[in-house]
Amino acid sequence: MKINLLCGDRHLPKHLLEDKSEEEWGGIDRGALILIEHEIEPIFSLGDFDSVTDEERTELKTKLDINPVKAEKADTDLGLGVKEAVECGFDEIDIYGATGGRLDHFLGAVQLLQVPEYVEAGIVIRIIDTNNEISYLEKGEYQMTYDKHMPYVSFVPQRPNTVISLTGFKYPLQNQTLHQGSTLTISNEIAAYRGTIEVESGGILAIRSRDAQHSL
Repeated sequence: MKINLLCGDRHLPKHLLEDKSEEEWGGIDRGALILIEHEIEPIFSLGDFDSVTDEERTELKTKLDINPVKAEKADTDLGLGVKEAVECGFDEIDIYGATGGRLDHFLGAVQLLQVPEYVEAGIVIRIIDTNNEISYLEKGEYQMTYDKHMPYVSFVPQRPNTVISLTGFKYPLQNQTLHQGSTLTISNEIAAYRGTIEVESGGILAIRSRDAQHSL
């Protein structure tokens, strides 16, 4: 089962809420208000709601069952949202509105892609904005199809001595060891229709992207 989580309105893909209005949504903090404004009722709303005004909070309470968490907590609002989505049985989670703001919040969101219990359970989590899509891949073989809207593909090692092979890419690799801090696998491209990524050990962030001036 798949769910979308909305954290805010920064860098959202064009027509996102209109195109996905019939899909399942969770509202994270101000994201809940944005969903309501677009006549989408989230199946849950989480956060301390410190990014909404008192008037907006009152409006939310009239339309949703919200129970604001304390600002002083051991997890981020998004972290709580992902946990709630997993507990609800969702195994595919797309996160929107998590980029373009504070870098610490963004890096915290990236950390959520690598939570061991989620990875071991096969839960797929992606961070998506107008120009990028980020996911985490551990040991295994993965297929990636060419997307003209996101032509560039980069891989960032997240574990010491990560080993990967790439076939069907402009710059193929065979049993290549990637050390943390390496930029060898930045800005690759799928050569034809499909590329194969084999992670033999370690883990990588897979980032699909396009230049910012392009539009969908």
